[in-house]
Amino acid sequence: MAPETSPNERHWHILSRWQEFEGEGRANLLRMIGLSAFYGVELINYHGLHIGPIDMPAVVDRPFHLSVTFVTLAWAMLSLGVLYCRRNGIFPFYLKFISTSCDLLLLTTTLTLADGPRSPLVVVYFLIVALAALRFSLRLIWFATAGAAAGYLFLLGFARWGSAPGWPKPDMSLPRYHQVIFLLALILTGVILGQVIRRVGWIKRFLLSDRQSGGGGS
Repeated sequence: MAPETSPNERHWHILSRWQEFEGEGRANLLRMIGLSAFYGVELINYHGLHIGPIDMPAVVDRPFHLSVTFVTLAWAMLSLGVLYCRRNGIFPFYLKFISTSCDLLLLTTTLTLADGPRSPLVVVYFLIVALAALRFSLRLIWFATAGAAAGYLFLLGFARWGSAPGWPKPDMSLPRYHQVIFLLALILTGVILGQVIRRVGWIKRFLLSDRQSGGGGS
């Protein structure tokens, strides 16, 4: 026989799952907004933009643009898949880990196609960790932080040893102190967001306990 759960534990579980459900929706909306914005920048980089004082010449070639377009389409399919799951009540606990893993994989793929660790898009690793916090899951924050750090380390290794046949490899090298600072900032971001979630969890448990004990009544 399964152990009987207390009302506090039941309320806490329901509240946590609801927060994860709502957080996944907000994270998916922000994912779609961010994807649209960054792909808009890619279109400018490919076609150029010349409006009055704003002069942004084309800086990428067609093969790179097509590669990024395919990755963007895959990312859009991920967003549509999450949207479909939420609207149809398909929400297993591991959905947030799958969507976060896909975010990390697609970002690392994009960076591998671009300038690796030298690309300004590396800051998106921080955004993925921040999106994990919207699900109010401490395990997901640690998962996203570890995945982002692993992705960045892969880029560093690719910058040093990786190459593709027939694909010109740009200079992706970075000073070692740049690499260390980025990794430290990434890990500390995960630690800080984890502490925020711990504090929020403590407040929720306190309020539930106070309600069950009859405190705060009129």
